[in-house]
Amino acid sequence: MNPKIGVQLIAAFMILSMILSSVAYFIGSDDSSEEDNNQPYINNPQTEYFNVGGKQVFHSFNSIADGLQMSNPQTFEAQFLDVEYIESTAPEPWNEQLPLNLTTVYVRNKVEVDNLYMTSSKQIYFSQDLNNEFLLLSTMTPKIVSFEYIGLPSSDNQYLLLSRLDTTGTNVMGEPTIFTPTRESAEAVISIIESFAVPPTAYDTFSPVLNYSDDYSEFQVVNSQAGFADLYYLGLHRNDDGTFTRTTIYYYPSAESAAHISELALSGSERGFSQYDVTTEEDILKVVLTGEFSLVTGEDIE
Repeated sequence: MNPKIGVQLIAAFMILSMILSSVAYFIGSDDSSEEDNNQPYINNPQTEYFNVGGKQVFHSFNSIADGLQMSNPQTFEAQFLDVEYIESTAPEPWNEQLPLNLTTVYVRNKVEVDNLYMTSSKQIYFSQDLNNEFLLLSTMTPKIVSFEYIGLPSSDNQYLLLSRLDTTGTNVMGEPTIFTPTRESAEAVISIIESFAVPPTAYDTFSPVLNYSDDYSEFQVVNSQAGFADLYYLGLHRNDDGTFTRTTIYYYPSAESAAHISELALSGSERGFSQYDVTTEEDILKVVLTGEFSLVTGEDIE
């Protein structure tokens, strides 16, 4: 071979390698520059571990209190469901059998959230506020992004907001993953998470009942528009023997509801409950009862 031609081929190969390396970096790297993040782009479905750019959400997520700490103060109802625990301790998803007159909210089910991400949900939190906005928080396994989206950086340039193309709404991936109806509402959650000072949240709204709540219930609800109390808390837990313990807490309960609950407690043991405790402290009424699922879920709450 002509030595001059050989040198030219080697040089051409090196240039091509540099070009391909640069392309691979911009396609595969999660650490995009600020300039790149400011340009909208469309991402195809993928199966990698939350393979999206930007910072990912990391916040405690073990109870309804954790979800409320990420929610705005205008929140009037919320629910938390530990799907992973229920599936590991019960033969069937009993949370899907709860009556509305007990929960006072429409209970989200696992299938809805699973279909949103095409994965398996572990914990789910859903809340609504007075501005007709909602917040869905969830953890999942495996951690995948299986939908198409347009990615835009958050206002602080830390997170990547995923504007979904398969449905209206915005995601911010992490533990837990955020899903909101608008980019603005997603930004509001990020603002709460990233605040240096402790910001006002929905936790402050419901703290009067949360201060008396249990920390072991795999299903929890709070509601400030229940009608029979200023604030209402419900916690449900399946015990090792298959019975259920229900905790209801009322902040400023109506006189009628308080009287009816006290009357029910008098005949609790006769009607099959192994526990029926009613305690009153200042403006709080707390009821803890244990029994079979049908008894616990069918007992009046007002």
